[in-house]
Amino acid sequence: MKIVVIGGSGLIGAKVVSNLRQRGHEVVAASPSTGVNTLTGEGLAEALADARVVVDVANSPSFEDKPAMEFFETSGRNLLPGKRPRAWNITWLCR
Repeated sequence: MKIVVIGGSGLIGAKVVSNLRQRGHEVVAASPSTGVNTLTGEGLAEALADARVVVDVANSPSFEDKPAMEFFETSGRNLLPGKRPRAWNITWLCR
């Protein structure tokens, strides 16, 4: 099964990617460093093509309220336009 991990090169994302690959999944570590940007949409369509699951562990570049909200709202709209994401327990994915 193809799984896309948004933020897949970060501290938590890299662990999620590694653990999913060990379980035999096809995993795309999506992040700006791999050419996928959820804010601009760059590389997003290609990364999401044929994906069955998307795990978002991206981190906002700012911890101030307004910029952080704008980051997550924009990323969410670009990631799954018109769809309501399903919640996953990240602790299971990091085991």
